[in-house]
Amino acid sequence: MQLVWLGPAVGVLVGYGLAGGGALGLLGAVAGGLLGRQFDIIVQLSNGLYQMGHRQSSKRGGDIQAAFFECTFLCLGRIAKCDGPIKPEEIQWTERVMDRMALSPQQKQNAIRLFDRGKDLKIDISKELQNLHDKCGRRITLLQMFMEILVQGALADGDMHQREWAVLTHIAGSIRFRVKRLEAIVRSSQAFQEFKSQHSETGTEDDPQKDLLRAYQVLAIEPTVTDEELKKAYRRLMNQHHPDKLVSKGLPESMVEMAKERTQAIRAAYEEIRNYRAEIADAG
Repeated sequence: MQLVWLGPAVGVLVGYGLAGGGALGLLGAVAGGLLGRQFDIIVQLSNGLYQMGHRQSSKRGGDIQAAFFECTFLCLGRIAKCDGPIKPEEIQWTERVMDRMALSPQQKQNAIRLFDRGKDLKIDISKELQNLHDKCGRRITLLQMFMEILVQGALADGDMHQREWAVLTHIAGSIRFRVKRLEAIVRSSQAFQEFKSQHSETGTEDDPQKDLLRAYQVLAIEPTVTDEELKKAYRRLMNQHHPDKLVSKGLPESMVEMAKERTQAIRAAYEEIRNYRAEIADAG
């Protein structure tokens, strides 16, 4: 129950006291009561606007997550099918995305339904992509994460086919995502997969220079960058892929594990480059 009498009551007492009591005090009390009531109205209006804004913000977050989920599996199905029969690696990647999202049985069924719908190349999915663009607005980091998932799906079989690239560029155009950004994601994702594979397999040997080059590619920079440029690139990528920031922008919380996996690779690549440069400096 709201204390609708509190403002007027305080106003009456303050008005009466300031007017010095007596007849003037009564007039002051009336004026104070009116001002107190106006104050209550303003407070209630402010609270109402805050609660309305909070509800709208929560709804926007839910809308973004729903659009992200829908387009992710629609487009994974489209990419898997566009270059011919779907390969086992492409199915495995889609299942891995589902596992990383920790989907419930019902959500998995919805994801499979969307994937199957995306496989039908005759179905137009431009409305869904437009909806994703509209819901995300200027949240470019969400669209970046979305395209990274699709690129890794296209690279699941170890190669980027011409038709897959055509579909990716079409999707990018539909959500106003620049092709240059997409090209950078492809290069970074290729290096990311190789770098992660190399660091997850114990006992394997690789050319240190080749591994170092992959680390630079994961950070999307050239080996000639300065230490300051290296640090800036690292911080920029960590900021783009920080799980908490992505969730605050609307990324489904179930996809946090995928974001963490990316940040771990970014951090490992950065440390490898730093260690190499430190060794060179010590040797010199």
